[in-house]
Formats: sequence, structure tokens, C-alpha cells
Amino acid sequence: MSSGVPLVVCGDAKRRKYLADALAEAGWQVVLSASSMSEVAGLVRPSTGSGRPEQVEGRGQPNVCLIVDADLADISGIKAVRILRTLYPDIKIIFTTPENTRDLEAEVRALDIFYYYIGSSDKAELAEAVEDAIGAPQRGQAGRPPKVLIVDDDPDFHAFVRAILEPAGYATVSAHSEREGLDHARRERPDAILLDIIMTSTTAGFEFCHEVRRDPLLKHTPILGVSAIEERIALRVPPDSDPGLFPVDGYLRKPVAPERLFAELKRLIPGEG
Repeated sequence: MSSGVPLVVCGDAKRRKYLADALAEAGWQVVLSASSMSEVAGLVRPSTGSGRPEQVEGRGQPNVCLIVDADLADISGIKAVRILRTLYPDIKIIFTTPENTRDLEAEVRALDIFYYYIGSSDKAELAEAVEDAIGAPQRGQAGRPPKVLIVDDDPDFHAFVRAILEPAGYATVSAHSEREGLDHARRERPDAILLDIIMTSTTAGFEFCHEVRRDPLLKHTPILGVSAIEERIALRVPPDSDPGLFPVDGYLRKPVAPERLFAELKRLIPGEG
């Protein structure tokens, strides 16, 4: 799914900024915000029968996720959701509140919402819900070069990849173990990860991959496996043939041909194809 645009609708300016900042930190380069239903009407055009909004004003982007707070500047969030459901029957709506009550939860659960987010929860929970609704944030855009994290214990492979990618406009980040790779992935939020398998152990790459897939902020990051494991341990089938063992988005056997590497990165990074 291609990434869409989150639209935060909240009457409280401080809380509205908190929600928008949480999504920006998670990687969305465009996060819209509004304080009232009247502002939403100025940003999103009503559906003409498709069940989805036609356009986010000035952006031509129909894939919108509305994050609607319990209190807006003009009406309650509950009333707003009922109106939104009439205007956009199929749009994904995440309902938020700073504090939950039994009565409020009963009202919210009776509505057709995608997710119920309580504001005291971890920011990662909100980011994960939005990603599930409209896809992972698109990276490598808005003037920023696409960023590739290289996780491999071979310094020669790092030098090889940097020599290929950096002149072509990619930014690279190096990690020489699975633990260092996880730290860099969480801090740098790369657009793609190049992952070796045999590092501190013969299963290090497998373990790294499963850790990434369990992390709500990283789980949508494309991973390209790059290894010589078939030769090193006489593996008869490619490791990516079993997604339960190695849940990657692509796999290249070392030595890697530059044209194959470029082709895979263009396929995996939104906007690079």
C-alpha cells in the first residue's frame, strides 16, 4: 500500500501538536492538522460516490487517515465521527482521547472506527495504527536522499556498498553487528536495510530481522538480505525461501552485482522506482 496523509483533528492546540509531532517523528513528512470540523471541510473534499475523499486540498492525495480527538473546537469528536462517516463512508478514522471513561469507550466502540487510541499510550502505538490504516510513511522524498542502513560485519562490504550508492545519491549508515544495527535502525529510520546473515553467529541476521518485524516503528522498513550463507554452510536453498525463518523483502547472494543492488533498492524504496 502506498503511504497516505495523516490529518490530526483536535481542539486543544497542545495536544494537537503532540499528536502531529508523534507522527512526524515516526517518519511522515506531511502531517496535516485542524482544530475543527469546519477546517476539515476546507482540507478534504467530500466523496462523490467512491466512499473516499477526493482530495486533500492542494495535494491531490486521496489516501487520508483522520485522527479525531474527543474534543474539537466546534463540536465533540463523537459528533464529528458521525458526520465524517456520512461524508466519507470508507475513510479510516482513529479516535483519540487523553483519558478514557467507560461511557466514552462504549460510544466510541459503537461507531465505525479503525482504531481507538488513548492519549496516555505509547506514541509508537499511534504510529503503528496509522501505518496499518494507510501504509508506512514514504521516505526518500522532500529533498532528502534515500537512506540505506548496511548491517554486515565485513568492512570491505561496507566500503563496496558506499562506493556504489553514495555517488548515486544515496545516504548510507553502517552497523557491524545485529545489536548495533537495531540501535541505528531505531535512531536513523532508514528507507531500506541491507542485511547480512552470518555476523556474531550463523543466525544473527535471522534474529535481527525478527526484531525489526516486531518493532511497531520499524516493521514496515524494507529489508534486503545479502549473504554468502549458501557457500559458507552449504545451504541448499536460498534463506528467503522460508519467510518464517527470514522475513525479508528481497535477497541477493554475495558477491552482489551493482545493477542488481540498484534494481532491488528502486523496487523497495517508495519513489525510487
